[in-house]
Amino acid sequence: MSSVSGIGGAIEEPKREGLVADRRASAAGPGPAPGRGRSPLLPETGSSGAPLTAVIAVISSLACIALAAFILTASAAENWTADLNASVTVQVKGADVAEIEQRAGRAAEALKSAPEVISFKLIPSAEAGKLLEPWLGKGNTGSLNVPALIELKLTDDGRRNLPALAEKLSAASPGLVLDDHGDWNARLSSAARSGQALAFAIFALILGAACAIAMFASRAGLAANAEVVSLLHLVGATDHYIAGEVQRRYTIIGLRGSLIGLVIAYFFVGLFALATRPRAAEETLVPGIDFGYGLVLPMLLVPIAICLVTAISARLTVLRTLGETY
Repeated sequence: MSSVSGIGGAIEEPKREGLVADRRASAAGPGPAPGRGRSPLLPETGSSGAPLTAVIAVISSLACIALAAFILTASAAENWTADLNASVTVQVKGADVAEIEQRAGRAAEALKSAPEVISFKLIPSAEAGKLLEPWLGKGNTGSLNVPALIELKLTDDGRRNLPALAEKLSAASPGLVLDDHGDWNARLSSAARSGQALAFAIFALILGAACAIAMFASRAGLAANAEVVSLLHLVGATDHYIAGEVQRRYTIIGLRGSLIGLVIAYFFVGLFALATRPRAAEETLVPGIDFGYGLVLPMLLVPIAICLVTAISARLTVLRTLGETY
């Protein structure tokens, strides 16, 4: 097109560079201002800001601690049961310390010639009494006739034929009690399985709570930004586009909060490991917490699970809400 200018009505051609620039500007659309990032569909404040990040951090830390309890219970039970299954204990009783030591000596001589015995360790009555000092007090076990103990390491055939070994020891030295720790092992395994089930149930409930919080927050966010959502529908935005924007937002929030919760959980589990270190005689009864890769690496999966739960829950909630509204 041409334009009329001047008094004489001379025809002036517009500059070609100006037309090209106008077309490029109109094709590019309004867009964000230079130097600014993409604005989220839901703002940082309100239900998708710092409060939600703090809640997810708390939930993530609790989930990490529950998972750590599950792993530690399994590890402790495995160590305990492995030690119990690998050894057999012989108690040597008597009327006094001298008789106990005499019977323990005869039992040791009989064990040396037993082919099913790999090795054994004799704990005299006086040394066995010292093991009770943390509970009875130092120097209070001297007047007690504490049975001597013999710890045996047996072959597989020896463990299957414990009655025969018991008869052989009784013939060599009366007053011996052979204990394969079967009852204690069964009770310990049952308690460990119950503890693992409880820890896993708590972990599942925490993930369910994260799902519920994401659903509530996404509904609240849509309600607070109803005008923005309506405007997006008017300009042709689909439900999946809006749900994708909300999912992206909650993925970022979930990752941020879950990582904070992971650091908090590492801190508290580390403090618990330091506070429960076994001492002296407790070392054989109470296992220590191994704060190694077997515990640290599985806890890294919790932030991934929290992100997936929050993102998927938010997306499905938004799709359902938009489907009911529009």
